[in-house]
Amino acid sequence: MEEAKISVIYDEGAIEGTTYIGARGFSLLVEADGERTLFGVGRRPRYLTNNLYVADIDPDSVDRVVVSHGHADHWGAISGLLKERESPVKVYAPASAWGDKRMFGATGMFVPTDMEDKVERQDVSGWIQLSEHLFVSAPFGFYKDAGEEIFLVLKTLKGPILLSGCCHCGLDHVFEAVRDKFGGYPIGLIGGLHIGERKDKLADLYAEYIEKTGCRKLYLNHCTGVFGIGRLRTTLGLKGVNDFYVGESVTFDLF
Repeated sequence: MEEAKISVIYDEGAIEGTTYIGARGFSLLVEADGERTLFGVGRRPRYLTNNLYVADIDPDSVDRVVVSHGHADHWGAISGLLKERESPVKVYAPASAWGDKRMFGATGMFVPTDMEDKVERQDVSGWIQLSEHLFVSAPFGFYKDAGEEIFLVLKTLKGPILLSGCCHCGLDHVFEAVRDKFGGYPIGLIGGLHIGERKDKLADLYAEYIEKTGCRKLYLNHCTGVFGIGRLRTTLGLKGVNDFYVGESVTFDLF
């Protein structure tokens, strides 16, 4: 039976006793249908290239990059990936994620001028099927601030798995869209939920919602935070709510 593998390449946490670097940022490697998709690239180019090297991932073996939104901890290391590549790569993102370099920062994702020929920009405005089992969602508007975010969905033997960068739009909106698209709520959730603050009551609301929808496989990191993960475990229990750090992987059966 064919499998899909999802590995953490960039996150605040990393497996102890290894040469992986843990730092603020987000990147998952999705290996499905004989292809490799990098979901986010993290913030610092050197940290990304180090972790790819330690994981024995050739940057040229990455078939595409998907950037969920325009915050630098999801796209800032793009130059590190491009510098190590010989061939161009498609970069999928909401159009709103792109910006320009400024003297005191950036207005969104940008590519250094000398690397522009290595990027094939793919603006995401609706659902896109990337391969037989992997999809990128339409953009969702942020709940409070200006901006848009896209997600990955992996179709597995038992149901859809949702991959989230930060979920700035609110979890219920994405879950409902997945149900409408694939005929059922996600059975698994991987990534960030932006509930890392100690007093963030959203963690309790998310826990109740996740329990109601029957999502039982959670692999959480980045902006979910240790406090957010702890709050989810209060409702959902220890089993099924997993930390997911750099160097760790999970596999799912496809059909």
